[in-house]
Amino acid sequence: MCGIFGIENAENASMFAFVGLLTLQHRGEESAGITSNNDGINYITHKSMGLVSQIFKEKILNTLTGKTAIGHVRYSTHSESTLLNAQPFVFNCIHGNIAVAHNGNITNCETIKKELAQSGSIFNHTSDTEIVAHLVAKSRGFSAGELIKKSVSRLEGAYSLIFIVGNKLIGVRDPFGYRPLVLGQKDNSYILASETSAVDAAGGTFIRNVNPGEVIVIENGKIIEDIYPDRKEKEKFCIFEQVYFSRPDSVLCSKSVKNARVQMGRYLAQQMKDIKADIIVPVPDTGIFSAQGFSEESGIKFQTGFIRNHYVGRSFIKPSQKMREITARLKLFPIKDVICGKKIVLIDDSLVRGTTAQKIVKILRDVGAKEIHFALSCPPVISPCFYGIDTPNKDKLISAVKSNDDIKEFLNVDSLTFLNIDNMKKACSNDGNTENFCCACFDGIYPSKITDTNN
Repeated sequence: MCGIFGIENAENASMFAFVGLLTLQHRGEESAGITSNNDGINYITHKSMGLVSQIFKEKILNTLTGKTAIGHVRYSTHSESTLLNAQPFVFNCIHGNIAVAHNGNITNCETIKKELAQSGSIFNHTSDTEIVAHLVAKSRGFSAGELIKKSVSRLEGAYSLIFIVGNKLIGVRDPFGYRPLVLGQKDNSYILASETSAVDAAGGTFIRNVNPGEVIVIENGKIIEDIYPDRKEKEKFCIFEQVYFSRPDSVLCSKSVKNARVQMGRYLAQQMKDIKADIIVPVPDTGIFSAQGFSEESGIKFQTGFIRNHYVGRSFIKPSQKMREITARLKLFPIKDVICGKKIVLIDDSLVRGTTAQKIVKILRDVGAKEIHFALSCPPVISPCFYGIDTPNKDKLISAVKSNDDIKEFLNVDSLTFLNIDNMKKACSNDGNTENFCCACFDGIYPSKITDTNN
């Protein structure tokens, strides 16, 4: 669930990459990097642990010269959270210097890595992205697009990738389209990004989604190749993007994320039509629009019951449970006179491990909440994700190991309601087609083969 951004044929390309990464910061807070290139040969890279605004000061950006740049913000799911694994990766091979940034999770990584090692490959990173570099180095093709197409044909799982190959900017998406990748344009420059909001922030215009399996090659402000895979899979876009990960101002599946979340809240209210409460309180920030929809549908007043410390990052994407717990404690502060003595419907986006939710409920109890009816704008998370979201092993997923009654007791809430899976799909769809989503974390049905897993 990283964020990637690329721009070609733009003066000060690294500055646009910086703006794009700032906009995509919510997709990864562990490390960030930018690689720029002007002559197709010499690449300049700067990357570090931490947030985009902390890493890329003006002095650094001025060194990243060139008209092509790609950037990456990292949230680790496959490997260690270290500078060694910060991206973009730059490598030299028979095809020259190549840079790559990856969003996703390659599910046959260990199998391919073992084969590569047996044939003499040497690995410097623990990230699954490194095997992409080795596959590119071993591939041959008549064009840059064909080279990348052949290189990724062995991969299973989720991958949206952006490359710099010589003077070319190349984007590719896996055949199932699990992770987002969009194409935008700014004047005579093309942009590739994880979300439409990053295109907007860079002053560009969203054109379309990069299609599942598509390889798009851009050079000198023109699309010079547009290649599709030999086999076509049924699209299975990750529905958790709309539930939690993406920005509300981004557009996914031709529908704004904000509108999808409002509709989730409306459906929740319909499921809970007999609940009597004084106020609706969201867990900020991702619960806000679902709470808005719930309030509009139910007629129960929406109230801001928490102040969020925006200098603390997203607890879900912290690399350890300890960090998630510390972040949760520092992030939310109750407004006592809003909460005390009230019957509350508490709206959050999801329930994964349950430990953060338990702490939030305790905060409300401690300041005098009379009743707490906990409502989640997605179904119970019952299976781990292998496509790029850091859900833990099944035995650590609270809904996989406890009944609803047991969870209710664990959280100390008066009632517990999950949005049902059909309503979630309807809320996220723009055209009534609810079959193009991957809901594996909610239904245990994995659309593609999972070769390597310990879960």
